[in-house]
Amino acid sequence: MKVSKSKGRREAVNDCKEIQGLIPRYLRGELTLHEARLFTKHLKRCDDCREEIEISYLLDQGIVRVENGETIDLHADLEDMLRETEDSITHLTQFRTAVYLIESTAIFVLIACVLILTLF
Repeated sequence: MKVSKSKGRREAVNDCKEIQGLIPRYLRGELTLHEARLFTKHLKRCDDCREEIEISYLLDQGIVRVENGETIDLHADLEDMLRETEDSITHLTQFRTAVYLIESTAIFVLIACVLILTLF
C-alpha cells in the first residue's frame, strides 16, 4: 500500500506531538519501558523533537543548577541521560527475556514431572 506524502507528514506530526507530550514524564523518569523505547528511537531521527527535549531539559535542570552555582554542560548531561535510558531499556529487556526463559523452563519441567508421574 502506497502512502501519500501528505499522509506521511501528518503521521510524522502526530508522532512528534506524542513524543513531545512525553518529554515532561521522561525528565521525571516516569515512562514505561515501551514508551521509553519509542521515545529514544524517535529522538535519534527527529531533530525537532531533539530540540524540544533540549529546551525542556534546559528549563528543568539548567536553571536549578545555575542557581546552585554548579557548572553545567547541558548537552553532554542530556546525552548521558538518554544513553542511560537506552542502557536501562537494554537491561530491562534482557531481564524480561531471562524471566520468560526461566518461567518457560519451569513450566516444561512441571509438565515433564506430571507426565512421568502419570506414566508410573
